[in-house]
Amino acid sequence: MLATFLFPSITNAQTLIPFTFNNGGGYSNTLDWSIGESVSIAHFTSLGYSLNTGVLQPTTTITTSIEEYGPVVFGDKIIMGPNPTSKLLRIKASFNEVGLITFQMFNSKSNNVLNYDVGTIFSKYEKDLYLENLPAGIYYMRVSFKPSTGNAKTGIYKIIKL
Repeated sequence: MLATFLFPSITNAQTLIPFTFNNGGGYSNTLDWSIGESVSIAHFTSLGYSLNTGVLQPTTTITTSIEEYGPVVFGDKIIMGPNPTSKLLRIKASFNEVGLITFQMFNSKSNNVLNYDVGTIFSKYEKDLYLENLPAGIYYMRVSFKPSTGNAKTGIYKIIKL
């Protein structure tokens, strides 16, 4: 009865092309949703809730078996967007320590389509990657960060190329 009140059976919405359809999944008490897509690039976490603008980054291993999701590993230290993108992917990184960072992009068949070894960074780093030569599809960006002291971290981000 409560669900009928919160989610009416007739809904009207505006359709824009190109569009992104998000579907979420998970286990336990997990709920993913998206209210449109946004040109902003942000990830917010508060009181156990997580909000991503743009394409939802998966947080479970059910579909892809990937365990090192970027937002879980790096939080807001690495941000990528716009996502989905047709030409340009902007990467922003912000670390409080010196370290080596590399980017590798894989297509849905696990073929490596891009390698970018940045080298040593400290504090803020920004890079624009031009993807117009890649065909439309789903890609996965693996980011590796090795601080000068401490353990290396690897995070994977889902990128949609229109």
